[in-house]
Amino acid sequence: MNCLYCLAGSCIRKRKRGIRQRFKCRNCGKYQQEYYTYRLYRDEDDARIRMLNAEGVGILSMSRILGYSAGTIQRRILHLRSKLTKPVYNENRQIYELDELCTFIGKNTPSNYCYIAYSINRSSRAVIDITFGSRSSENLGRVITTLKSYNPRKIVTDKLNVYPNLVQPCQHDTRKSANNRIERCNLTLRTHLKRLSRETICFSKSRKMLEACVLLYLDYHYWCLKMKR
Repeated sequence: MNCLYCLAGSCIRKRKRGIRQRFKCRNCGKYQQEYYTYRLYRDEDDARIRMLNAEGVGILSMSRILGYSAGTIQRRILHLRSKLTKPVYNENRQIYELDELCTFIGKNTPSNYCYIAYSINRSSRAVIDITFGSRSSENLGRVITTLKSYNPRKIVTDKLNVYPNLVQPCQHDTRKSANNRIERCNLTLRTHLKRLSRETICFSKSRKMLEACVLLYLDYHYWCLKMKR
């Protein structure tokens, strides 16, 4: 068979992948198969992956819809995640709401819990900052430090005991009804992303994929991040 890459060399048999015969080009030295189960990935399908992720479609479902292997879909999601950059907002004296969203990775046990802590601008609903991990002072402090850089008028949180010391000296509001906008955002995230839904068999197997899918969702809906061009 002729080489699919250089189009000039002829190929010889060289080992097998499972039960499939592999060939090596005598000219360019690249390996290939006589036939492939999945087609070659096209860059224009990146937009479709972002759209399907924003609609809550899982990895295997994307594989069936787009005709690529699940491994290819995962690699492209991680690649798209690597192109995202955190925005810098030009705002001052705004009211911000901050909350944590609990999920798990691999197994639903307390040791595998992962919290998505993020903050939004109350008026514009833009996500100002986001972090993944535990509800420690270190993780939550990163988000609050970002909020303090915008000279906030008020920071609204729940009554978690680590917040008062972190928010000082800014005005701090912990009333139950004060953070209803970010609670609505939590519900939207759980509704749209399968891996965040409660009481289902859908979950994340790795923190990298959890972060990538959540950030791509936020970017698609113009909440948080911008793509490098």
